[in-house]
Amino acid sequence: MRPRVLWRPSAAAMTGTDMGRFATECSQRSGLDLDDYDKLWRWSVTDLAGFWSSVVDQFEVELGGDTDTVLTGDSMLNTRWFPGATVNYAQHALTDRFPDGALAIISESQMWGHAQLTRGELRRKVAQFQDSLRGLGLGRGDAVAAYLPNIPETIIAFLACAGLGIKWSSCAPEFGVKAVVDRLGQFQPKL
Repeated sequence: MRPRVLWRPSAAAMTGTDMGRFATECSQRSGLDLDDYDKLWRWSVTDLAGFWSSVVDQFEVELGGDTDTVLTGDSMLNTRWFPGATVNYAQHALTDRFPDGALAIISESQMWGHAQLTRGELRRKVAQFQDSLRGLGLGRGDAVAAYLPNIPETIIAFLACAGLGIKWSSCAPEFGVKAVVDRLGQFQPKL
């Protein structure tokens, strides 16, 4: 028995969206017929290596190291994706491909209110936080933890750490004291 489809994108989703542009580009490069969502989905689950290589190419994911092997493993559970490659998430989030004035973060919180950060503001705040981390003598391989809610400052701290090769962990205040102590105690942060 096939599971019931809960949602299916409209035909318009294949024309004016990044997903549609991706399908068109992949069709042109590979000769595959990917003109509707079902065909794109089918390809994504039957040719994992081809699909994910195309995602990396289309969305200009900059991988370091060996990118020849896309996946290993005999099941989704045991699969390792791009096992010889590395990616710097902060590099992608802070790329200058987006103009300074473009929105990067929109946040709404009952406690903290509404906040917006542009790409330029985000880049500046991350750079300032990185300067502070360096000033404290922190760098690649160190660990930093925070007890923060999901607010823009948490993202700024995460990106600053990731950009410097610093391990990051955070706990939201609703975790409770015991859970926070257990989690961060195992992490052994330097800060």
